[in-house]
Amino acid sequence: MRKLELFGQASNEKRNQRIMRLRNDFNDEKINTLQEAAKATGYTVPTVRKWAQDGDIPLYDSETGTTVVAETAQNKRQINAAKQLEHINKLSEIYNKQEAITVQACAQHLGYPASTIIAWAKDGDVPVLLGDNRTVVPFNDTNTPAWL
Repeated sequence: MRKLELFGQASNEKRNQRIMRLRNDFNDEKINTLQEAAKATGYTVPTVRKWAQDGDIPLYDSETGTTVVAETAQNKRQINAAKQLEHINKLSEIYNKQEAITVQACAQHLGYPASTIIAWAKDGDVPVLLGDNRTVVPFNDTNTPAWL
């Protein structure tokens, strides 16, 4: 019986670690939706939904158009401003070096979802291309790259 108890505790600890990792990835903007989280973790949507419910993480479910749990002041995303600025600067850098100029290419290069790249482009005034010859933000005197 003791061995089963240890296995149960280990399993529960592993589950709690996955929930904490899910929360960290949510706060870091690596995941925004339930479907992105399922793809990133390799687990099914129902499993990730249960983790989000148990961890009180308001992931957006793109299939239902709602969040898994209601967003409150206690559970909303807590973005590290310094880290976000670092990411925006990196986005600007790879765009200006022409390493990636479209939202999809930037998302692949940085390892973040397209919706996060678009938000960073807006916050950092980086005119990355949406793919249909439109930019996320319009060109102006300060954001037009030298290579254009």
